[in-house]
Amino acid sequence: MKIFLPMVLVSIFIFQIMNATLVGSAYIYAPAVLTSVNKGSLTIFYLNVTTGNGNISISGPSSVGSSTLQSAEEGAAYACSYLGLNKSDYNFYYTISDKNVSVSGPSGGLAFTLDAISALSHKPLLHDFTLTGTINLDGTVGPIGGIYDKVAAAKQHGLVFMLVPHVENGSMQDLIYYLAQQTFNIPLVEVANVSQAMQFATGASSPTWLNYSIYSNYYVNELPYANLTCENCYLGSFQNLTSFTFNFTNNTIENIPDNYYGVKSVFEKDMSEYASIAQKGYLYTAADFSFLLFPQAFMLEHSSNVTNASASSLISNVSSFCSSLVPPQLTNTNYEYVIGGELRQEFGSITAGNAATMLNESETSDGILESIYTAGEAYGWCLAAQDMYSIASNMSGRPVISSGLEPYASELINSASKYGSNLYSQSALNFYNEGNYPAAIYSATYAKIFGNSVMPNYNASQYLAIESKLIGNSTYGIWPNQFAKSSQFYMQEYYITKNLSDLQAAYSLALLASNLSSANKLISNSFVYTNASTSSLQCTGISSQVTELSNQVQQIYSILFVMVIILFAILVILLVYLIKLPCQTVQKIAENKNIIKKASNKRR
Repeated sequence: MKIFLPMVLVSIFIFQIMNATLVGSAYIYAPAVLTSVNKGSLTIFYLNVTTGNGNISISGPSSVGSSTLQSAEEGAAYACSYLGLNKSDYNFYYTISDKNVSVSGPSGGLAFTLDAISALSHKPLLHDFTLTGTINLDGTVGPIGGIYDKVAAAKQHGLVFMLVPHVENGSMQDLIYYLAQQTFNIPLVEVANVSQAMQFATGASSPTWLNYSIYSNYYVNELPYANLTCENCYLGSFQNLTSFTFNFTNNTIENIPDNYYGVKSVFEKDMSEYASIAQKGYLYTAADFSFLLFPQAFMLEHSSNVTNASASSLISNVSSFCSSLVPPQLTNTNYEYVIGGELRQEFGSITAGNAATMLNESETSDGILESIYTAGEAYGWCLAAQDMYSIASNMSGRPVISSGLEPYASELINSASKYGSNLYSQSALNFYNEGNYPAAIYSATYAKIFGNSVMPNYNASQYLAIESKLIGNSTYGIWPNQFAKSSQFYMQEYYITKNLSDLQAAYSLALLASNLSSANKLISNSFVYTNASTSSLQCTGISSQVTELSNQVQQIYSILFVMVIILFAILVILLVYLIKLPCQTVQKIAENKNIIKKASNKRR
């Protein structure tokens, strides 16, 4: 305040010279991020409002970006609308305390707005808090970036709370809010609009601590036990996979630092519910829920050192782990686990690459945290692949290679391509180029179903009827069986919640189950048995490699066969020649004897 009063007095003197009347003044703390060093900086937005003609100016920094000036204009316009005043009757003179720096970006919109409301209405603002957020013409507060660095700056300057834009519960931004709040011990208060922000900015409402919770009540007690039979299913092996997924998620939750105790307890409650879902027989559903929780726990576990160097090392370790996995030999019994593992290993490798790219492009600590979260996703994929390979290695069966799947894989990839590029379609192309057509078919099936975000416009009865039919066609293999059970899970949820989104989730899963059942029949019918030992074959790309080797061997056999025929013919000719030669010699000797005898008779 000591800095602010002299500026007000000087401003009044200047306005009197300009023949303008000072209407009101205000100031508010607003954080910024120095993107070159991922560091937060706290600035002060001063505002003097005079009578005028609607002019708006910003001074202080060496340069002001157009987006910042636009935010100031929108903030002043909404403030006048909020108070029922005519913006054209006033001039707004903003001063930002950052000197010798360039200021850009729209995240000061909320600060500009509250400054204007305070100056025009003479309602003083508190000066023990800061805030960030864009401002929309309707007064709603829009999202921003760099929250972690901004909260760090607020902590450094001793502020006691911070207003932030409202975000979707359980979203990435929501998790970063919670992480920053707990790390720097400053309450973050989510506000959706200017009215809510003014309540906290003027002290009318007291700040409360943000809670991060993704707990959902799935009404497990009302769920019937899953009971779907299928052909060629190895349910015990899938129970092993579900338990493994639970274990690595629980272990990561256990490693979350104690300052995140609130979310840690929520995660533990989530896992308890997922275990109950698994006990009802919905193994894939429970494992999937656990898998989705894992990267959140992973990010919190590795949040103690949010730097480029630490994140880069973490991502590199995950990438190396994914690359180290080697699929076992494909057999007629383990192929679903081998293919499932190959898919997840490929998903993990691609995702780890995405994490590295994200880190390289990050300009704030938020970007570093998101890259760590993405690395967690990659690590989860590859942990699942590791266990699937382990399961497959312990299953009996005859070694096989697949044959004749290339045309179908190509057709399926082309069909999925109309939905754009995604993790599944990218994996399908990679597998296809490697000649691993079974994995390409699986990936392309995922891409075709999950890549299409437009759901059919069915009513509830139609969805239920179609899903039941699809589930009835999902009988061949463990993956179709588990996806069909997951579809049934969401159908049961719909009966309780009457939420159409549950039926839409059930539809996608039932469609995937039915398509994979058909794919399994096609793949298993393509198998050619081999006598190769388990240790001599690699499953990735095995089909193309063995086929190519077989073709080469056949070519060699053909050449050798022709050579043998030629050599045999030569041998026959030689034998004939050798047989005829003595006969000819004897005949000539006999002829010579006759000639001699005749000559002798003549002499007689």
